[in-house]
Amino acid sequence: MEKLKCEMLAIIFKARKLKTTTYLKSAYSKSTRENVELLISYFQSIGGESLAKICKRQNAFKTKWTKPALNLRNRCHIQNAAEYLQSIIEDYTDDQIKVIIADIASYVAFLDANEDVSFLVMSTNTLPSALHFDLATRLFLTHQIRFQNQNNYGTDLLTVYSLRLSLESRIKGLLGIDYATYKGRNVGLSTFIKVSKELKLVKYSNVNWAEIEWINEWINHHMHRHSRPYPWIIYQAIESLKSFVNPKEPFVTENGIVYSFYSATYVMNEDELHKEIYFSLIMLYPDIEIKWLPKREIMK
Repeated sequence: MEKLKCEMLAIIFKARKLKTTTYLKSAYSKSTRENVELLISYFQSIGGESLAKICKRQNAFKTKWTKPALNLRNRCHIQNAAEYLQSIIEDYTDDQIKVIIADIASYVAFLDANEDVSFLVMSTNTLPSALHFDLATRLFLTHQIRFQNQNNYGTDLLTVYSLRLSLESRIKGLLGIDYATYKGRNVGLSTFIKVSKELKLVKYSNVNWAEIEWINEWINHHMHRHSRPYPWIIYQAIESLKSFVNPKEPFVTENGIVYSFYSATYVMNEDELHKEIYFSLIMLYPDIEIKWLPKREIMK
């Protein structure tokens, strides 16, 4: 039924080649469920044939593009935005819809020259440093931020910082490492991820290391540029990290089924794992200095 609906909309869109359409403007000015559902169907239509989830995620988290790949990038953004809108269709705010439309407008314009995006003048990354400082101060002193900042523009970058802390804590917790230095410099998270994915003594349950590496690079890109990422990509990052950072499925072992925060990772012999982690690191950094945690966050 949904496929037929998209095909019908595609026919309508093609028939309107010379007529300006206003799907974005309608949902922006009046975010009724009907207008949002029309927007989703419109995105599904101009996004073209449905791409595989791994393709949509890989291209969402990429930070560098070649000119020939721009069409694929734009389709991925449109399809990811449609998926995100579908995920919040039962509970969304006017501000959420407005921010999504402001962010997606340039990609829509690339794929459909007939859609009106001229009404949008909003820039998504123009908050001055004083406002970021205000966010930090209010979070600390009052445990909240200004009401006018309680939207995607004010909170999405904070979400990315939190995701980074969560991922780093999980990786280092798995390795049992507080921090490590080499020639006076801190060893980065990307190194710890590389070591973690190549461990032979750890059994992983539904962990996609490629996506974790993409997400780490994407997070670094936005944190160092201090730019707010698109909400539909944050959604994909959260969905991708769930199985590793906060798994809901139990780990099935020879001794039964175990539910745990760490049920994505399982080890039989932690002493041997400790040796494997240490030798993996000194192969990369011969003079590495490691501060170990008192406890490793892993099932055993």
